[in-house]
Amino acid sequence: MNQSQHVFSVAELAAAARTVLEGCFALINVAGEISGLRQPTSGHLYFTLKDEDAQLKAVLFRMQRRYLERQPKDGDCVICRGRLSVYEQRGDCQFVVDALEFQGAGSLHLAFEQLKRRLAEEGLFDADKKRRLPPFPSHITLVTSPSGAAAHDFIRVARDRCPQARISVCPASVQGANAAAELREALAEINRLAALGRLQTEIIVLCRGGGSAEDLAAFNDEQLAREIRRSAIPVVSAVGHEIDFTIADFAADLRAPTPSAAAEMLLPDNAALADQADGLAHRLRRAMNTLLTDKKLCLERLEHRLHQQSPAQTLAVQEQKLAELERRLAQAMNRLISRKEQSLAQTAELLGTVSPLATLARGYAAASKKNGAVITAAAQADIGEEIEVLLRDGWLRCSVVGKA
Repeated sequence: MNQSQHVFSVAELAAAARTVLEGCFALINVAGEISGLRQPTSGHLYFTLKDEDAQLKAVLFRMQRRYLERQPKDGDCVICRGRLSVYEQRGDCQFVVDALEFQGAGSLHLAFEQLKRRLAEEGLFDADKKRRLPPFPSHITLVTSPSGAAAHDFIRVARDRCPQARISVCPASVQGANAAAELREALAEINRLAALGRLQTEIIVLCRGGGSAEDLAAFNDEQLAREIRRSAIPVVSAVGHEIDFTIADFAADLRAPTPSAAAEMLLPDNAALADQADGLAHRLRRAMNTLLTDKKLCLERLEHRLHQQSPAQTLAVQEQKLAELERRLAQAMNRLISRKEQSLAQTAELLGTVSPLATLARGYAAASKKNGAVITAAAQADIGEEIEVLLRDGWLRCSVVGKA
């Protein structure tokens, strides 16, 4: 076949490349450092084998994982035995691993750990140096690639949760040789504009989606970490996936596992706040009603006590007591007078029985001299002497003319 004359379909060319590669590199050993390791639900392991100059996609299928001495991780330096192939559906060249031997940590991973340890010893990551983030920010500035999915994810979640918050984007490369410098310059420019009063932002978010360690290398830059700590505005690192960690994560005031999670962490949920406000309002109304009821009952008790202890009430009570005493005194006086009248009547009746007047009323008379001496015997009066005789209804003046 004259290949210069033949027109290949994409599938034909991919299949041909696969045949050639698998024939030339059927069983080889490749040494490198694992990066970007991921394990989907299929159970296969996908990762990148890299060294200082190049990288190669690799896959280790689930059946071969049974023979691993341990679970591999990013930064492991390994020797892989397998074959070079082409994944025809995507046209990707990949290394299909049959066996894997661990050789220790890779140089990039060691460099990352050494820088992390040195900056930590300087106190660059100390918790007491972390700035406090506002609970309800009104303006957030993203430092990211405007065309990247990370910025769109953050803005989408922010709009859903808190539409009134302003989101600005400060463009910067998030991957490549110039990315670290652009990120540093973006941070410095935002702080400069804020100091001049030309930008009112409350939080800066370093924003990037996931990737391999090489893709995230800009965020492991030492000078970027120092620029983060120099920022007068709080800085949040929302770089990579949840399992990815960078030096920027440790230097930032807050680390978010993903850009979407950063939006959720930084911005309040208006709907949840509304529900919370309704709940608090209901509790407040119930508490106020309970408090007002308690205070009303207390006021009524105090009013009752005040009424009972008021001078007017005391006077009224004393007036009632006085009226009762007067009534009882009048009754006692009436009973006493009645008893005295009865006693007097009895005494009068008794006196009337033994009274001289009663005797006079029966026809008797009492004689006395002019000097008032009572004459009880005839010898006491002389012939011719004038005497007075007391009758029932009056007096008689008589002259003694004889005695017997």
